[in-house]
Order: sequence, then C-alpha cells, then structure tokens
Amino acid sequence: MIPEPGPGEAAEKKAHGELAQHAFETAGKLRLLAEHMRAMGWRTDEYAAEDLERVADSLGGMSIRAAMSSDNADIVSMVMGKPMKRIAPNFHVGLGDGQAEA
Repeated sequence: MIPEPGPGEAAEKKAHGELAQHAFETAGKLRLLAEHMRAMGWRTDEYAAEDLERVADSLGGMSIRAAMSSDNADIVSMVMGKPMKRIAPNFHVGLGDGQAEA
C-alpha cells in the first residue's frame, strides 16, 4: 500500500498539481498562438513564433516535473497525454492499450 502524505505535504502536492495544470494549458495556448502567427506571417514586436514555441516547450517540461511531484495520476495522465497509474510516490507508469486502472 502506498503511504498517504501528511497535511502539509498534501497541500504542497496539490499546489504542484495546480502549477502543472496551468503550465500545461498555457503551453498549449502558446503553441496555438505560434501556429496562427506562422500561418498569417505575423510576429510581435519582440517575439517570433519560434520564440513562443521554445517557451511552450519549456513550460511543457516543467508541467511534467510538477505533475510527477504532485503524485496525482489524473494530472500526470493529462500532461503525458496517456493514462498513467501511480505505483509509488513520484513514480507513475503508463497503462497500455486496453488496460484499466486497478
């Protein structure tokens, strides 16, 4: 059985999950913005589409690290783009096709 975190640790893990979710969503919005800018041939005064994509990539990586430290399988699944199962603190494995979470 996996031990549950104490109250202070639980609040920190929840905050990590919220950070992961916000970073993941923001990265997606930046990628979409960069795609639209590229399609229209636009750039801001200081940023090109490629600059925004680099920031989105960085946020995507951070969202994975924050999700893993949240110990929330739903958030880890969201940022990884596939079903994940928590098997130990800060450790998740992907569920293959046709596998259900036990």
